[in-house]
Amino acid sequence: MIQWGKECGRVKKRKKCVTAPITLPRLDTATLAELRQRYEDTPNVESRTRYQMILLAQQEYKVPQIARMVLRSEDTVARVLKRFVAGGLDAVPRRSPPGRERRVTAAWEAELLRVIELDPHEVGQDTANWTTELLAEYLGQHTGIQVTEETVRVYLHVHGYGGLASHLDGCQRKAEAQAN
Repeated sequence: MIQWGKECGRVKKRKKCVTAPITLPRLDTATLAELRQRYEDTPNVESRTRYQMILLAQQEYKVPQIARMVLRSEDTVARVLKRFVAGGLDAVPRRSPPGRERRVTAAWEAELLRVIELDPHEVGQDTANWTTELLAEYLGQHTGIQVTEETVRVYLHVHGYGGLASHLDGCQRKAEAQAN
């Protein structure tokens, strides 16, 4: 890993940080077979790359060499190898990113996809056209999950209603302009 030092905003000399080499113990036949099986079977590209890092380390490649081969940083390779040493094969796949839990449920999505195909009058609405705001309100009342109209727009895009979401937003702006 190469770091650059700074002094009063100016770059000073380049220094090489040497990290301790990570050496993995030789894997027994069963663990190596399981590793190869996971490498072959995983549908997740990032997890597959991480299993590949372990396989390369078993072939006695060093962290910088592995990083160049798999097109990842040395830090990432070192982190994956350390996780493997500490937790075995189950610690290798990429973890879910931190953040807020998803509020939208499968039932909410199913209801969105159901009502978007219906005329709003069919579900008791007093308008001829859906808007993202109206969809958000309707779904909140019928599923108990309150979301913003932006969330509705995003899910419409995800399910192939991208043009419709833009159209609904346009209808909403037109209605607001006429009301003023």
